[in-house]
Amino acid sequence: MSTLSVFAAAPSKVPFYVAGGALAVWAVIIALFGITRPGFPGSKGGRRGVIGASALLVLAAMGTAVATAGEEGEGEAAATSSRFDLVADPGGASSYNQAAGLVKAGTVTVHLTNDSTQDHNVAVSQGSRVIGESKIIKGGETELKLDLKAGEYDFFCEVDAHRAAGMEGVLTVR
Repeated sequence: MSTLSVFAAAPSKVPFYVAGGALAVWAVIIALFGITRPGFPGSKGGRRGVIGASALLVLAAMGTAVATAGEEGEGEAAATSSRFDLVADPGGASSYNQAAGLVKAGTVTVHLTNDSTQDHNVAVSQGSRVIGESKIIKGGETELKLDLKAGEYDFFCEVDAHRAAGMEGVLTVR
């Protein structure tokens, strides 16, 4: 049982994958023996052994599933800045240098650099409501300051069909 505790305390889902995999392999083996050998398991002790091994593997899979549940959220990156830097494609294409960002809740600064001759801006929305938008610029920089609570927001370029061309992303605020 101490081996199971060591696996369950591991900082990943690997123990669950191992226990679940072992259970699946065991189930296939038992099914094959049951199909190919009509009297399987032949004795009362054999039946107890199969039931006991099956129960142990089910408990191991369930235990590691419970022990490793929720670890994905604990491994999420923490927001370290309230500034989000975006760069428009310097060649003029309708794209930003990143499609996702992470910032701390509160006053958030979205800084856009556009060194191309194509007009671009950045707008932030939540759902269908635009919360703020920067000036449209070319060959320069602009900033958008917003007071944002924790959640997910969309950012995008409002110029022509740039958003439809993929000039958009998701800003996560924590």
